[in-house]
Amino acid sequence: MARTKCVSLVLSTFVLVHASAWAQVDSTAAAAPQNQSATLQEVVVTAQKRSERLQDVPIAVTALTADRLATAGVESTIDLPLVTPGLTFVNISGNAFPHIRGIGTTAIGAGFENPVSLYVDGVYFASGAASLLTLNNVAQVEVLKGPQGTLFGRNATGGLIQVTTRDPQQVTGGEVNLGYGNYGTAVIGGYLTGPLSEQLAADLAVRVSTQGQGYGNNLFNGKDVYRADRDVAIRSKWGWTPWGGTALSFIVDYEENAGSQDTSFSNAPGTAPLFGPAGPVGNWDIAADFQPRNLFRGGGASIRLQQDLGFAQLTNITAYRRSQTTLGFDGDGVTEPIQTLDPVKVDDLQVTEELQLTSTGTGRLQWVAGVFYMHGDSKSNPSTVALGGPLLNFAVPPTSPFFQPFDKLSIYGDQTTDSWAGYGQSTLALTDSDHLTLGVRYTTEHRHLAASELAQFAPAVPFFGGTTIDALTPPIDEGKTFARPTWRVAVDHRFSDEVLGYLSYNRGFKSGGFNPGVPTDPAYNPEVLDAYEVGLKSDLWDRRVRLNAAAFYYDYKNIQVGHFVLGQIGYYNGAAAEIYGLDADFEALITSQLTFTAGVALLHDRFTDVPNAVIFTPQSFGGNATSTGSANGNRLPLAPDATFNVSVDYRHALPVGELGLDISDSYSHGYVFAPDNILHQPAFNLVNASMSWTAPGERFIASLWGKNLSNEVVANALLASAIGSLASYRPPRTFGASVSVKF
Repeated sequence: MARTKCVSLVLSTFVLVHASAWAQVDSTAAAAPQNQSATLQEVVVTAQKRSERLQDVPIAVTALTADRLATAGVESTIDLPLVTPGLTFVNISGNAFPHIRGIGTTAIGAGFENPVSLYVDGVYFASGAASLLTLNNVAQVEVLKGPQGTLFGRNATGGLIQVTTRDPQQVTGGEVNLGYGNYGTAVIGGYLTGPLSEQLAADLAVRVSTQGQGYGNNLFNGKDVYRADRDVAIRSKWGWTPWGGTALSFIVDYEENAGSQDTSFSNAPGTAPLFGPAGPVGNWDIAADFQPRNLFRGGGASIRLQQDLGFAQLTNITAYRRSQTTLGFDGDGVTEPIQTLDPVKVDDLQVTEELQLTSTGTGRLQWVAGVFYMHGDSKSNPSTVALGGPLLNFAVPPTSPFFQPFDKLSIYGDQTTDSWAGYGQSTLALTDSDHLTLGVRYTTEHRHLAASELAQFAPAVPFFGGTTIDALTPPIDEGKTFARPTWRVAVDHRFSDEVLGYLSYNRGFKSGGFNPGVPTDPAYNPEVLDAYEVGLKSDLWDRRVRLNAAAFYYDYKNIQVGHFVLGQIGYYNGAAAEIYGLDADFEALITSQLTFTAGVALLHDRFTDVPNAVIFTPQSFGGNATSTGSANGNRLPLAPDATFNVSVDYRHALPVGELGLDISDSYSHGYVFAPDNILHQPAFNLVNASMSWTAPGERFIASLWGKNLSNEVVANALLASAIGSLASYRPPRTFGASVSVKF
């Protein structure tokens, strides 16, 4: 009954939006300004693995050009919510956690992938750490909302972030960028492209930044925290066209970042630690006996072959990626040596192969078919938690000679994945205005876990002092196979050249697997999402106004949920939820110099069946009481009830050059971090602004910029455990200047 009501709501919303759009067309036609030739830029996307106009694709897509990203201050994937309604993106301990329309994960672990997939130049990024990507040479970013399992596979349940980088050119050119900001932040970047022969062109993009001062201090030792010591991103693309109809590209990339931005934790507001007094709360200072650190190194290479076969285009993408993440941080929130995680090391390797055939004709049937294979090897290598102080010595003060140092537990887990899939999707033109799209994919996947736990005891521990034993006897060695179909059914109708409406039903699933971080956890099963959507795409007022809107209903089952235990992330699943809402993108060219852009997402999300939720209840004397109970009726993690973004871009011609003014405001109603809904981030606004001067010929640009101008304190993570609750935060107010020289 609930599903019927929500589907009815979706259909009603479609009718209302459609009627409203037609009314707007009628009412504004007469009022449309005369002698105005400027129109909104045509946007081409590859949401259906073919190049199509955004306004012709029956999918909710937010498409962002390089200029749009730059003016909004978007420098990495974590900044994308600034310009994307319905997207929430946080960084927990150096791992990316995007959520689209409430679908995502808060669980960390070797081989544990996000249900919002990231693709870069057609290559899937399995690693959550590698998904924190610097956007230094991007041509376009597409955020696809809703399950994309038919064409993009498992783990695209919530949607997809698709990044396309610039192609090398046969004309020599490039640019150099220099910037400096508060906290001693210096940035240098460059891009160079040009021909190596008549058939071969190459480019190189480099960006290096360093932060001389942290956002906060560790009051225990006086050292900086929330500091990015270095961030390096390098990418090179080579394009070869040996003869007509054949194109070959080779891409290599490397990224490295180090510092303490991802691992600086303090006590969560409104909570107290179990041992010792709480340190600073609600800002960027911490009080920890262990100095936090994080290091990521990763990169890869891919080869893409495209061959025109006449009736179709053959595309083959082979890719290899490797990354390593090393973390160390204090897990107790006090200056006593209670719990330290160091090192937490994850090694990721993946090899992917995709062969795809896409029709190229202009007939009534358009189709795409392909096969996909991925081998992944993700290791917890190791994940070490050190326990000591009052946690092991309840009656012995730290000054006593009988006080014991740490006991350590090192977890070695190796999860391998072999995934095979075949897929196909076709669109049939039933009439000149009506289209039917049908797609199906079948995935089979085998996961294997090998794990051991080594316990190292302090010298004076009775019986075991100074020894190391294997806590798992025998070591874990098990495997499991998962197989699921996914599909898409959609119909669209073009009411006019300016207005397209569509209805769709999609099924997506997120892979099951094992938990190398807590290898004694049972295997978790796949998530399944059934999504119903109705949408409208419209270009109005002689293509000076663009409004794209969609209403949706989700039936979400067997949800994988993470919880924090002894410094590790444990998993359980079996929960169910209901989600429905509305999101929209709006763009208006007010004049040829003034552009207004906005987006809104309204969401209702509730767990409907979670009998075994882990619930952390704060205690008056510190820490949290841990219990298991129902979370029915609670909100899903990282799913705000409302988000919106507004930006204004103004260009004004000067006697010499051009002045640019840009301001953007991104609002979130706030969100929780766990099914118990106890720790939450209140509503917040993030305001960015920039002012630029562009020299004639656009060869030189000088800019002043500011981010988070209201200095909002916004949590990246709020993590509860028995010994206390920890918080880490996004950057505070930052500002600076930059110059760019093109040649």
